[in-house]
Amino acid sequence: MQNHSWPTQGILRKKPKGKNRKGKKPQKVLNNTEYTETSNEKKDTWKELLELKNKHTNIEDEKAQDHLDSDNFFCNLPTSAYARVVITVDTEEKNLWSMEGVLAQCHIDGVLRGNVHFSSLCQMQVNRNGVENHECCRSWSPANYVAFLSNRSSCLGVTENDLSRVKTLLQQCYRYYRNRQLLPNCAEDLNCRKRVPTECYMKNAVFHLLHYLLDVDFIPNYKADSNSQQNSTLHSAMLFLPIAASSATLNFYKAIDDDLTYGNFRVQGMQLGLKSTLFDRLLVCDSSLLLVGFIFVTLCIWVYTSSIVLTIATIFAVLFSLGISYAIYTLVLRIEFFPFMNLLAIVVAVGIGADDAFIYCKVWESRKQQKPSNGGLVRLVQETMKQAFPSMFVTSLTTAVAFFASIVSNVTAINCFSLFSGMTVIVNFFLMITWLPACVIVSEHCKLSTLSPVNFITRKIIRPLQSLGDKVTIAFTTFLTGLVLRLRWFLLITLGITAILCCSVVFHYPGLQMPDYMDFQLFHDTHPFEQYDLIYSQKFWFERNEMIGGDAEVLPMRFVWGIKPIDNGNYLDPNKKGTTDWDDNFDISHQTSQLWLYNFCRNLRSTPFYRSTMGPLLTNCFIESLRSWMKRDCTDPINPNINYEPCCESSKFPYKPDVLQQCAAEASVRLHHTPYLWIRDGPLSAGPKFVKEPLSNNTLASNMTLKIKALIIEYDSIYTYSLSFGAMDTFFHQVEGWMQKQLRTAPKEMRGGWFISHLEFYELQRTLYQGTMWAMGVSLTLALIVLILVTLNPLISLYTIIAVGAVIIVTVGILILLGWTLNVLESVAISTTIGLAVDFSLHYAVSYKACISEKKIDRVKTALQQMGGPTLMAAITSGAAGALMLPSHVLAYIQVGVFLLLVMAISWIYATLFLCPMLAIIGPSSRFAQFECPRLKILSICFNEYENDGAVEADKDNNRVKKTYKGRGMLSESTLSTSSSVCQFHCSELETLAARPPSPSLPPSPLSTLLR
Repeated sequence: MQNHSWPTQGILRKKPKGKNRKGKKPQKVLNNTEYTETSNEKKDTWKELLELKNKHTNIEDEKAQDHLDSDNFFCNLPTSAYARVVITVDTEEKNLWSMEGVLAQCHIDGVLRGNVHFSSLCQMQVNRNGVENHECCRSWSPANYVAFLSNRSSCLGVTENDLSRVKTLLQQCYRYYRNRQLLPNCAEDLNCRKRVPTECYMKNAVFHLLHYLLDVDFIPNYKADSNSQQNSTLHSAMLFLPIAASSATLNFYKAIDDDLTYGNFRVQGMQLGLKSTLFDRLLVCDSSLLLVGFIFVTLCIWVYTSSIVLTIATIFAVLFSLGISYAIYTLVLRIEFFPFMNLLAIVVAVGIGADDAFIYCKVWESRKQQKPSNGGLVRLVQETMKQAFPSMFVTSLTTAVAFFASIVSNVTAINCFSLFSGMTVIVNFFLMITWLPACVIVSEHCKLSTLSPVNFITRKIIRPLQSLGDKVTIAFTTFLTGLVLRLRWFLLITLGITAILCCSVVFHYPGLQMPDYMDFQLFHDTHPFEQYDLIYSQKFWFERNEMIGGDAEVLPMRFVWGIKPIDNGNYLDPNKKGTTDWDDNFDISHQTSQLWLYNFCRNLRSTPFYRSTMGPLLTNCFIESLRSWMKRDCTDPINPNINYEPCCESSKFPYKPDVLQQCAAEASVRLHHTPYLWIRDGPLSAGPKFVKEPLSNNTLASNMTLKIKALIIEYDSIYTYSLSFGAMDTFFHQVEGWMQKQLRTAPKEMRGGWFISHLEFYELQRTLYQGTMWAMGVSLTLALIVLILVTLNPLISLYTIIAVGAVIIVTVGILILLGWTLNVLESVAISTTIGLAVDFSLHYAVSYKACISEKKIDRVKTALQQMGGPTLMAAITSGAAGALMLPSHVLAYIQVGVFLLLVMAISWIYATLFLCPMLAIIGPSSRFAQFECPRLKILSICFNEYENDGAVEADKDNNRVKKTYKGRGMLSESTLSTSSSVCQFHCSELETLAARPPSPSLPPSPLSTLLR
């Protein structure tokens, strides 16, 4: 008997018997063709396998049959606990159920088994005495099973006749498998063997092939014609390795070639049980990209402020905002669930923190150049806060509102992220108006030495870069202003049409796509782990069945009474599911309820979506089973002394309430004595559910009686489980619509019923879609309210919100065209778009409103001169931080990077090239639709303690102020701000007008409302 161990280095060559093993090899004739092997000739692996296969083809069958007996061919049965790979074809013309496909399976199996870590992980063969022989077990593959059924020693001995014979066997047995008559252990099950032909359950090989190894499309429907069965091809096959699917396979995975191909066949998907482990490691490894982005933003702050003290203070403010928010989240709110999504708040905190730091520092420098002599630092701090506070407040408020608006979602991860991010923004705001001013004062008192290396870097590197940036900004602003004003009609129409087309993409076709996979995607679509989960797990029957349980394919219809469909758990903690909320109005014992329920079951079976089921259905509609059971004789036919009253034919349907309660309990006890009649879906079986209640008398053996507290009616539907939102939505609405129609005729005791099935993933899809749309609407509405309060001009606010809405629509439309599906991360990204999109548009709107010119063109020109360059560089800065995340292996990092790039680019384009042309064409004049609220001036009282003295001093230094800003104005703003809100309140002209009393010949500045 031949040893059947598979060598770890690949494929074992065998020499024909009767040949001399020494000396020169003789010539051999194969298929009437002379073929000479030379030791010096170098051949590729494919030709080598073909030659080896041809040699095996011509060996007599009896020589190929001398292998281990069938009981030892495989060590065990294939299960999902083993590691596995999916072998696919490159082209539709290729077929894995062919000689080429068999050889490809053999080769790929050999390469995987040749991995240096395979022998330390594999399951060892055990001989008849239970002793390991230190050889790895054979892999489970279609090629090996064909060899097993054809009595070959290995897959290399398989012939065309073997493939044809096994395929015919599979086609004959497929109907028994699909009817669930062919079971995994049919060879050992007497009942199964009675229903299935012998050749179908022999060695259980047919079941393993159909269930585990062959894709669902290989064998067509058994009702199909013979031509389609003969022409079927195998496009993907599963190969199980005799190693456990666990994190221990990490080194094995690292040693696998990235491109494991063989001819026109390749390994496309893998399931090694280490997806989460690999994700955790890559998450830590790729966090270096976040660190690089953090360093990049830090350098931007340093270049902008020219102060290492302020840079460190800003970074600590960001860290403190995250730490304080986490403390409030966990200690004050006592939320135990902290999802991975919350880590994305780091990106928000860094961006908002840098933004506020830029605002305050720029205003500080601007006010310091006026050198107020009265009040010293106290006066300077007050003047700075008076200008910086509104800008920081508006930016933080709009962003926080956008985050808090997403709390309306029903997805726990989104709720937690929205809450944590919103708190981070608010905490950051309070730190920026308390911590940062103090640090600025400290920085003023702690000037660095002239010989300091940091001072040298500032003078020799940072300041020249700032000067160069100012010159570039001046040239760019001049070009941008001319472009926008000359082409305002063209830009407005073009970008408007683009937004309308994106509306069609978002709301019509292709629309927001629902995810068609249940697991949270961790890597890119091309990763073999994601390929397996997203694509190939749905192409094999065992994965389909394991998705949601045993009978996963058929969707049940469960109708529940007695329990209210209310979720009273903690919406921020998925582990706290709440308690059962009983329906006190439910009473099945009422006679009208019995009649209605009986008709309900009959009507249900007459619906087009009802599936007739074989076997006993005693618990499906208990009222029917109880009615049949109650027709028995009142006297026991064997023992006349036993009387079954009232649970017998003496009671007429509908039964009295006490009779129903008593007899239903007795029937359930009898039924539970024969579990195979009622156990169907584990603990969740249909039928009445009882609770014990105390009795005032002793009619039973105990002082407790059973009362029907809940009821479940269940039947199978004609629908099958699907990850498609459309298919599941059709099923849900059809059954739910029928259920609601039936409840309209129900007595009040039965009107609390509701319908449920395997709808968990469908509900997630539906919630993501509805929650995202609702969050977008709420965010836009709240942003509009904020804009109206800031500008006090409804027209400017309306135009701004139109631009912001266009940014959101265009961003979402492009993401849809890029193939994004609406999963949890994507929903968070879309919901937070409003917080990032409103920034640039808000700057232009406030700058336009603050300008004192009467002409719309001049007001737009001023806004562009103030905001054009800084907002562009702000977008580039934030976009660059996102671009640094693109090389990551983690999908979440990649998506955040793409999202930042898109939002920054589209937000700047629509704020500059859409909103500004709109204001230039239909924008209001300085007084039109402009409201004033004098009571808001009370908010700035704390800043005006030294206003009178400061006004005199400011008027005295008026000429000096003009000279200081001449030729520079706001065109010299630092181009590295991530928000540039700083620019809107301190252009040279407006600062001078705000710092001195208004001239009687000029109208009062619209900015005075914001500054005082």
